[in-house]
Amino acid sequence: ANPKAKLTYKVGLMSAPEMNLLNNINIRKTWQDYWLASPNYFYDYAYVHFVDAFGDFSFEYSSMFGVRPAVSLATGTRYSEGDGSIAHPYVVN
Repeated sequence: ANPKAKLTYKVGLMSAPEMNLLNNINIRKTWQDYWLASPNYFYDYAYVHFVDAFGDFSFEYSSMFGVRPAVSLATGTRYSEGDGSIAHPYVVN
């Protein structure tokens, strides 16, 4: 356990409006589809927004996608290393 890694706020999923604020398809692109927290509409199932592998928005009801958790960082926080993998997690300071 890393005492510096303790989170004050919960980790959550980004909403469609928050993801849209990125306004950069290359940042959203992960080569995998992932869910967002925003529902799109309900018809027998809840259709929720997701970002496809290429960074485009869509909506679906299937459970075949993953999630991409997000945290908010304080102004002035800087990324220093890592690629987000288990072997090389992001390091921020």
